[in-house]
Amino acid sequence: MRRVTLGALAAVLFSLPALAQMADVDTDGDGMASHEEIVVMFPSLTEAAFLAMDTNEERVLDEAEMAAAVEAGTLVKDAG
Repeated sequence: MRRVTLGALAAVLFSLPALAQMADVDTDGDGMASHEEIVVMFPSLTEAAFLAMDTNEERVLDEAEMAAAVEAGTLVKDAG
């Protein structure tokens, strides 16, 4: 039981940065991040990199895709 609790806590902690970013990125409030929305916060993100993160090929990122990209180190804020 303790492992399940620790696993759930870890999942929540890893998803927090992505959730905060989704709130910042999702300017139209649809719960998704389009390439046009996300490049405002991540200006060096190419469309090819964005499409690679879009694992369900909907041409938008949902919270799970953003969390996976953050965890993988694919989606990082530009320095500066």
